[in-house]
Amino acid sequence: MAEQSTASKALWLLDGIEDFRHYHLALLQQSNRQIAILSHDLDEPLYGTSHSVQALLDFVRSSRHCQVHILVKDTKLAIATGHPLVRLAQRLSSKIHVRKMTQQPNNKEMAFMLGDTTKLLYKNDDSVYRGFFNSAAAREVKQLRDEFNYLWQYAEPEPEFQQLYL
Repeated sequence: MAEQSTASKALWLLDGIEDFRHYHLALLQQSNRQIAILSHDLDEPLYGTSHSVQALLDFVRSSRHCQVHILVKDTKLAIATGHPLVRLAQRLSSKIHVRKMTQQPNNKEMAFMLGDTTKLLYKNDDSVYRGFFNSAAAREVKQLRDEFNYLWQYAEPEPEFQQLYL
């Protein structure tokens, strides 16, 4: 169960998939313009639920300025399972952009989700649901956004994620 940090009222320590699902949805609801997700394999238990896909859909429909950028390290599982987030990105390709990383992040184990310029959902190890949510993390978000933008610059579109229109 999530525990509020004594260091800050905006910082919540998370332990378990349910905590991550709750704060993932909170981050989407609190964000206004930009979401960035870095994940090993699109983490289907977190990003592939119907609630998650609907919240992301609501976010991108909330304003014409909303954008979602997703970096994935390994796309094989998402392709094999037909990940719901990939299908949503195919339908809304002008709002949701997915790329495969060609460069490794500084911390190869981490995964995160950034909301606008202040919100951060951070997983210390992408294979374990333990980390934190901070709704007032401007400095940390700026550092991670800079790293994300660098990785995005060198990332490639995944051909398997593209939808072919005939």
